[in-house]
Amino acid sequence: MKLMSADRWQAAARPWEDNRFRDIIWPASFRNAPRARVPAHALAVLVVITAVCEAFQGFYAADNPDYAQDRADNVLLVAGLSAVPLLLMCGVLIGALQSWRGVPYWMLAFAAWTTSVLVTPVLLLAIGLMAEPESPCGANNPEHPLSGIVVPFCVVMALAAGSLAGWIAWVLLHRRARPVALYAVWLATVAVTIVLTLALPLHTAQTCGPYGMG
Repeated sequence: MKLMSADRWQAAARPWEDNRFRDIIWPASFRNAPRARVPAHALAVLVVITAVCEAFQGFYAADNPDYAQDRADNVLLVAGLSAVPLLLMCGVLIGALQSWRGVPYWMLAFAAWTTSVLVTPVLLLAIGLMAEPESPCGANNPEHPLSGIVVPFCVVMALAAGSLAGWIAWVLLHRRARPVALYAVWLATVAVTIVLTLALPLHTAQTCGPYGMG
């Protein structure tokens, strides 16, 4: 019995043996559902952008009381703006996985892509406006906390964490995890990791000059 259990765990830890390695490392590929790949990747991009914006609104300007007063409102605003395209794109992904066709599905896809294209620049613009060099504290040209490779590094770390989480779920479920479940685990892990890895640099960023306020 112990030998059989060990064999099952070893087999579960080697996803490449049944050609599902890509499903685990990159669940958005949806090997057996080609129609789902585009909306799956689009949803992932929306989640990444939303996570970055939420982290920025939630943790930036910790030393600036004027920003801190509106922190909760900014977080809710980002959540409200991103909710519509996220939900619509989820619907498109579900429809692609269920092989939906016809006018209603294409109208749903049109609405999802339209709102995504319209909302994404607004979210990014909000970050740019919030991090203007001149702050109410009289900052002397502070460096943008998301400049350089900070965001790309955090996104890469988040993608790696998502792949690791998918592999762990695959092992724990003994190769029974469905592609949709692996995708959900991957996407949730990516979002949480982005917020956590950006929290420290955003919270410690100087927004009131090198010597504090004033």
